[in-house]
Amino acid sequence: MSSSARPQPRPRLESAERRALILQAASEMFAKQGYDQASMRKIASAAGVTTPVVYDHFESKTALYIDLLQAYADDLIAHWVPTDASGPEELLSQSIDAFFAWIEEHEQGWRMLFMDLSTDETVAATQRAIQDRATRRAATLFEQVPDLDVSTSLDRGRMNEFFAETVKTALNGVAAWWWANRDVSRADVVALTTDLLWRGLGRMTFAVE
Repeated sequence: MSSSARPQPRPRLESAERRALILQAASEMFAKQGYDQASMRKIASAAGVTTPVVYDHFESKTALYIDLLQAYADDLIAHWVPTDASGPEELLSQSIDAFFAWIEEHEQGWRMLFMDLSTDETVAATQRAIQDRATRRAATLFEQVPDLDVSTSLDRGRMNEFFAETVKTALNGVAAWWWANRDVSRADVVALTTDLLWRGLGRMTFAVE
């Protein structure tokens, strides 16, 4: 065989490139199989590297999973609540649209954040902490509505937390439905979800205007 016909060695990847490949493969693996069923060996194979290379970047499967979880959570929470809405209804609609737009672009992240219930206590604790962060972020929606007509004297901060948890749970439920009904457009999902949630919030805000 002539030297020109010899197979050329694959170019050596930079460390950052290998890490990116590992993160992408891990995201796909965790979203598809869940934390408990995925393994570092499977992730390494999907990334086209050896298992020791994965351990060079992440000390454990837990560390890798949590790294991804935190990155997805930071991105979602940063884009969830708009700051330029003209009123409560637009604020709610824009927030719902931002949530579903993020899911549309990050389906793997959504499954990891909201659908994967791990038996690993460290992972479960991280997931709970992220859910708490999401609730606090959603509560800022209601902080932007100065007055609400409600049938309780509950402290407004606790009330905002209650509304936030309700909205977050509803959005996640709709997202799970949308996952199985992808022929429905995001615009329709946003419109219907806004209609559903605004019926209650709208009455509370209109009553004090």
